[in-house]
Amino acid sequence: TAARGPLHIWARSALAGSEISGATVRLRIGSFLMKISGSTVLLTGATGGIGQAIAKAVTDRGASLIVTGRRGDKLEQLAADYGARVLVVDLAVPEEVERLAQEAGEVDILIANAGLPASGTLESFTVGEIDRALDVNLRAPMVLAKELAPRMVARGRGHLLFVSSLLAKAASPNASVYCATKF
Repeated sequence: TAARGPLHIWARSALAGSEISGATVRLRIGSFLMKISGSTVLLTGATGGIGQAIAKAVTDRGASLIVTGRRGDKLEQLAADYGARVLVVDLAVPEEVERLAQEAGEVDILIANAGLPASGTLESFTVGEIDRALDVNLRAPMVLAKELAPRMVARGRGHLLFVSSLLAKAASPNASVYCATKF
C-alpha cells in the first residue's frame, strides 16, 4: 500500500517511459492506475532483469504471480523468492503457448514481457531464426491476449500489457529482426 507507493504502468506505445531502479517499477497506461493487490498476474519472460523487477514489484503490491520462461531452474528460484506459480514453456512452440493460456487459469493481468534478442543484419538470420523471433516476440503475446481477453471480459476485469523496446523506435541494421518484433 501506501508505504510502498503505487505501481504505475507507463505505456505509450509500450513501456517507453518505464523506469526501473532497484525494486521500483513504474508503469502507466495513460493516466489510468490499475489494482494490483489481489490480482493474478501472468508474467512471461520472468527470468530476465526486467522480468525479475516486475515480479518483485507486483508481488510487493499483493499480486498472485504466475511466472513463465524456458529455464525451469531460474523460475523455481523466482517461485521461492515470491511465492509464484511456475509454468515452464517455450513461447516459440504454438502448442505450448495455447497450453500456457489454459493452465494459467483466471488471469487478471497479462504482462507479456518475453523477448528473444536477435542481433545481426537481416541476411545473417536463417528463416528459422526469424520465425522463432516472430513467434516469441510477437505471435505468443497476441495468442495469449486472444485466449485470455474473453475470460477477462466475462469477469469484468483484466489488463493486457505488452513490453516493447525503445530499440524498436531507433532501429539499427544490426537489430532489425528484434526491432521489427518488439515495436
